Amino acid sequence: MKKIILLLLLLCLGGCYDYKEINNLAIITAIGIDYEDNNYIVTLEVLNDQTDKDSAKIKSYTKTGKDETLAKALEKTADLLSDQANYTQVKLMILSKTIVDGKFNSIIDFFMRSTYFRENFYVISSIDTSSKDILNNKTDESPVASSAIINLLDSLNYSSNNAVLKSFDQVIEETLAFGKDTCFSNITLENEQFKIDGLTIFNNYEYKDTIKNKYAVLYNILTNNFYRPIFSKNYNNSYFSIAITEGKVEINLDTSTISLTGKLTGKIMDNEPNFDIRDLDELDTLNNDFKEILNNDFKDFIEILQENKSDILFLSNKYYQENRIKEENFWHNLDINTNISFAINKKGLIYEVQDEN
Repeated sequence: MKKIILLLLLLCLGGCYDYKEINNLAIITAIGIDYEDNNYIVTLEVLNDQTDKDSAKIKSYTKTGKDETLAKALEKTADLLSDQANYTQVKLMILSKTIVDGKFNSIIDFFMRSTYFRENFYVISSIDTSSKDILNNKTDESPVASSAIINLLDSLNYSSNNAVLKSFDQVIEETLAFGKDTCFSNITLENEQFKIDGLTIFNNYEYKDTIKNKYAVLYNILTNNFYRPIFSKNYNNSYFSIAITEGKVEINLDTSTISLTGKLTGKIMDNEPNFDIRDLDELDTLNNDFKEILNNDFKDFIEILQENKSDILFLSNKYYQENRIKEENFWHNLDINTNISFAINKKGLIYEVQDEN
């Protein structure tokens, strides 16, 4: 009987073991990693449980620590917290010049091994601004920096389409898999406002470049992840703009050529030159002009990837899947052929109607 009672007591104690009250946890929402003077600098964004009674808004604060190793830098930063760090709610990781300084491999390896973090947080870069400054940029309207950044990236996917938002597990898969390279958006501060400033691209673990926002738009089109991106052309200081609404671009390659084919359609957004769309000749001119713009832009984009040897479009992997030949570098010097058609969607166009009377 005594043994049974003892066993029950142990089971009860075991159920309470290592249990922590939520009020005794520091909820980490973002982590920023900088590198300077041979030290990793880790910044943690922490939700503030001491909320303002007169406001329903949740606020955050940051703590920063540093050390020669990433593990120790994270540990020292956590030691600055009054409560135990809880990393299960991390939403965002910001990597500054750490990736330029060749630390991307070490960062990926550390977080793959860590048991503290889930792998569904997003990853972005901040090449020209420290991640510490990014996470400390808070306002009354946006008191949690990581939430404001993620909301910005989400909203850009439905406006300019120049944001590329990837989770850590997706970045891992693209970095480790044969014939694939990863990429993600870069952020900076402009007049204390968050600004998406380019697309950071890699070759394996090596940082290659941060290219213009317009190439992020093209990347989204090529990966079939776009929502009405806008393209414009200047006609005598007046702009005509279209938004791509439908279509798909396919990439095929052989041992000599990378070919882009497909059909894109768009709707008119601005018609400052006041073109008469009812005139089929003017409509054909516009279609051909924007066809040329799109084909030239896509060709420039592929050339930039070739120069940087950054296979973010998975060309080597695609060739392997089709031919069962593993060759990562063959596409770097291939010719590029772009033959993408474009047409303005005439459905729903508003025409001027004159009263016969």
